[in-house]
Amino acid sequence: MRKLILPVLLLSSSLAVAGGAGQPAPVSQTLRLTAPVGTVVTYQTMTTTKTNISDLTVTARPGAEVDQATLDRTREEFRAGLSKGLAAAVPEEPGQATYRVAGRDAAGNVTLQTATTMNAGPAGDITIQITLRVSPSGQQQATALKVESANPEVQALFGQLGPEQLNGLSGQGGGTGVPNAYGMRLIPGQTRNATNTADVQGFFGGLLGGLPGAGNLDFKSSPARSLETTTYNGLNAQGLYAFTGRSRLEPWTFSVTVPGLEGRLTLEVPSSTSQTEQLYRRDGLLASLVTTTTTQMRMTVPVEDQVITLTMDLQQQMTLRQK
Repeated sequence: MRKLILPVLLLSSSLAVAGGAGQPAPVSQTLRLTAPVGTVVTYQTMTTTKTNISDLTVTARPGAEVDQATLDRTREEFRAGLSKGLAAAVPEEPGQATYRVAGRDAAGNVTLQTATTMNAGPAGDITIQITLRVSPSGQQQATALKVESANPEVQALFGQLGPEQLNGLSGQGGGTGVPNAYGMRLIPGQTRNATNTADVQGFFGGLLGGLPGAGNLDFKSSPARSLETTTYNGLNAQGLYAFTGRSRLEPWTFSVTVPGLEGRLTLEVPSSTSQTEQLYRRDGLLASLVTTTTTQMRMTVPVEDQVITLTMDLQQQMTLRQK
């Protein structure tokens, strides 16, 4: 959920010709939102996911006695379930997004409304609508959040989320999960470094808090701290402004106690890195975005008197291109 939606980052008002060629920006110019109020852009999205499972082991819970035949049977049944789930997963998921510049106040703060529709498999389509306030200096803050789904269970789950949880998930980016280039000077080679600390526990508290039985779930999470670097590379051959970004998530752990399970279900993320390529039109609107993320996760699942551990390597690429 940390990539709920992709942000729109916009350019300075002196560059008004969409996609046109031009000279490099003066030293004093910075990346700012300038598209006229009422501007609407639609995008095609695609998410590609590859998952690999390894190091699947089953052991007896400390203090319990379980024979080897039972441990072997549990491992094979769990492996078969994982294989079935991965086979049913869709490796490529298309979607669409719409961005609308809804307002601009006297101080230059811009209201940006985004709507992203994604496929949730058997649950059908989910549409996430976010309203962002973007300041001239580049600070982004979610002011409204709405999730729509025809599936009542999905609607009940996401209906508990509000903009506060989204802002807490990514302090500087309003929960967008993409390095923020607003306010950067448009000088090739210019780099911005940022450190974000995500309140994962607060996010899951909002996500699960309203569900039946949520009071019996004891979930704990360490803060998820990420280091981000964004670099401006100048104009590309098409006259678009090119940025690249890199981010690295420091190791973090999430665990939850579920009624009926002996012990805590634990998810550890020892490593996660992302790379982004971002292009912006000359009118300031995003032209395309490609984000590639590589994550390693280790899961511990208690099942009766047994403990299942496994390692999951996840590679995901998300693309967004103007239609």
